Amino acid sequence: RSTTPGETKLLASEVQELLQASGGAAAEGPGEVNYRRRKAQFFLGSTNKRAKTVVLHIDGLDDSSRRNLCEEALLKIKGVISFTFQMAVQRCVVRIRSDLKAEALATAIASTKVMKAQQVVKSESGEEMLVPFQDTPVEVEQNTDLPEYLPEDESPTKEQDKAVSRVGSHPEGAGSWLSTAANFLSRSFYW
Repeated sequence: RSTTPGETKLLASEVQELLQASGGAAAEGPGEVNYRRRKAQFFLGSTNKRAKTVVLHIDGLDDSSRRNLCEEALLKIKGVISFTFQMAVQRCVVRIRSDLKAEALATAIASTKVMKAQQVVKSESGEEMLVPFQDTPVEVEQNTDLPEYLPEDESPTKEQDKAVSRVGSHPEGAGSWLSTAANFLSRSFYW
């Protein structure tokens, strides 16, 4: 249930090859099968050795002020790549480097003193289970030199009389139908 259709097809072909080999038919060596499996996984994007995804259920993630607290705590952890919140179910999906432990996320969230995190994992039957983290805090490597975010509102343009114009454009509208068509196309499409 947890495999993708491409992986399922690949596994089925491996089973077929093994059955044919046991029946006396010539089959590829096991090294060839493993090579094809790795190649298929590369193209499916099923493995990324540098990153992993952790789903957290955060008790106390009720409103936007606590979400901001949680964001600040997660941003300080060195190794956090990205995160998204699902406020309706009090969850946070965090993408982290593969060498970072999920316990470090729980420690950072617990440092807010108003929230507590549990990891969401799927059982063999596909049901979600909450796994509590141990109460022993894990040392978290912090990002100390975080740059300031750019302001979200756009700055107004100044000195509008010094606008840039395209070379060869005719402000009076003079020109042939070809130049008119070329101007229309160049303004209509993103090159």
